[in-house]
This record gives sequence, C-alpha cells and structure tokens, in this order.
Amino acid sequence: MNWELIKHKFCRLVVTASLLLGGVMVSAAASGTMPLWAALLGLFAAVVMLNAACGILLGTPAAEPRRAVPARTSRPAVQLCVVRGGHAA
Repeated sequence: MNWELIKHKFCRLVVTASLLLGGVMVSAAASGTMPLWAALLGLFAAVVMLNAACGILLGTPAAEPRRAVPARTSRPAVQLCVVRGGHAA
C-alpha cells in the first residue's frame, strides 16, 4: 500500500475517534456526570491534538520541480502571395 494512503486512512480514523469521544463528553456534560468546563476543555484539547497529529502526518505535499519553459523564438513574418486559383500560398 501507498504510504500516503496509509497516513490519510489513519488520520480519518483519528478524526472519527475524536468525534466519538467528543459526542461522549457532550452527552456526559448534558446528563450532569461531567462538569461543563471539563467537557469544553476536553473538546478543545482534542481539537488541538487532532490538528497537531494530522498536520504533522499529512504536512504539505512536496513541491514538484518547475519545468523550464522553452524560450520563444521570434519567427520572421512570411509574406503570402496569391497564386493560381485565388488561394494564398
């Protein structure tokens, strides 16, 4: 398998796990078994850690080397003449 594909799948797994954990913390805060400030702090920490982990794993793609563009050569203007049949040659 491709290393890039593995990193993307792992990041998707981490995102899904953090969303499930966030849902558990919100429902725990709603039911009163967890203080609201702790749930908000936990959600903030999860977002920061998720951003750091996936930012390090995925990073920025390597820039492709720029290809040299060939220089434009100026071509001399061609004079067209009308020949037999009325078409330019």
